Amino acid sequence: MWIQKIGPRTHFMKAATVLLFLLASISIEAQQMLQYNLKVNDKFKVEQHAKQHIIQDINGTDQIIDNHLKSVMEFKVVEVTKDLITFEMSFQHLKMTMSSPSLGELLNADTNLNKEGDITSQMFKGTLNIPVTIIMEKTGKIKSVTGGDQLIASMFKLANITDAETIATNTPHFEKQFGSTALSNSFEQMTYVLPNKPVQVQEHWENAYQGDLKVRNHWTLSAYNSENYSITGKADATMSNVDENVEMVLNGHQNTSIEGNSITGLFHNITVEGVYTGDTQIHAENLSIPTQITSNITYKIFN
Repeated sequence: MWIQKIGPRTHFMKAATVLLFLLASISIEAQQMLQYNLKVNDKFKVEQHAKQHIIQDINGTDQIIDNHLKSVMEFKVVEVTKDLITFEMSFQHLKMTMSSPSLGELLNADTNLNKEGDITSQMFKGTLNIPVTIIMEKTGKIKSVTGGDQLIASMFKLANITDAETIATNTPHFEKQFGSTALSNSFEQMTYVLPNKPVQVQEHWENAYQGDLKVRNHWTLSAYNSENYSITGKADATMSNVDENVEMVLNGHQNTSIEGNSITGLFHNITVEGVYTGDTQIHAENLSIPTQITSNITYKIFN
């Protein structure tokens, strides 16, 4: 009978092979493929609060403006393919206030208000329940948004604005907020956070989005289990608002904190804090105004 002789070296090699296999298995199990995993007819609402504290140094005197935007958006999944998710989104509530310690209340528009002569609130009401179609990759990158034109047309209609010249003059302004391109950039700030490959806890990835707020994000998966995940982000950002009369360009940074659902990929809540500094150029007066904006944006999902 032939008997294999097993020496210390053979035992060591077998043990090393088993150890390497176990380590490889642990490494594979520790990698998580975070992506949006939704089904047709899934529905959810997102409540957004965006606050801006603006300080402009005008001839040595600080001019302060505080802006607060609140919106409630309803999303419904209408199609899912291997790579893409299609939503129908509609605004359910919009409110915007603008105030200044020195100038008082400058704006108070709310779709829940019924103030006679409040054209801004009437225009905001025109955005309600108008379906916008969003096609999104499973990382959260927005492929396309359609329906912004219908939103803007409805805003003019509900405010009873029919003069063609007035509509033509004001449409570019509203396109900066409610046009399809602007909505795409805005939604991406909320959705485009997930990696395009499996990652482990404490692993990093990057992505970027464009628009009036250009951001390069550096993300980290800070915690993960079978139910929930946590992501933190740091970003370099450029905020700009340019037209023929005024040009504002500010550079800064953002810190983002995200808590989400590991099964669906959807966030529970997001907090984005940013500080941006630069100048506002008033071309007609050949004036440069030092400007700083501190912002805080939160998103929360509820049913």
